[in-house]
Amino acid sequence: MQEVIVERASMAVSSRPSTVITARSLGSTLAVIVTDPCAGVAGIGHCVLPGTSGKNQATPTVLEQMRELFKHMLQEGASAKDMKVFLCGAATFLHEPKEMALGVKLYQKAVKALEKNGLSASGEHVGGPLNRSVSVEVGSANARVILPDKKEILI
Repeated sequence: MQEVIVERASMAVSSRPSTVITARSLGSTLAVIVTDPCAGVAGIGHCVLPGTSGKNQATPTVLEQMRELFKHMLQEGASAKDMKVFLCGAATFLHEPKEMALGVKLYQKAVKALEKNGLSASGEHVGGPLNRSVSVEVGSANARVILPDKKEILI
């Protein structure tokens, strides 16, 4: 089995069987997971707010990241009607002032982008003070969330 790690502000899509795509230590960042089990295609986009990636290059907006993720899913053979979308991460820590709640902002932007395109999340594990990871196996119909205590949950 091959594991592909998705770094902050990047994405990965695969149609190779026995491939697991993983985004680790999400914190307040948001993973958008898309899978088409019928076509055997899966992908993860690791979204951050522009300017929060720590890189010197331009950070894609949530909308740009999601657009690229869906584009690559379709290029790999996924069908729009068979795709399932999951959201994971977007933690909130302590008592953040509204303007500092990065996870909430990311989540709201992702949900708005999905709604604008007539879509909704098939499942999610968001919010709370959790630094979680998520993975999806190519061909799977669900995503696997790994919590800090190593407990795993399917969404």
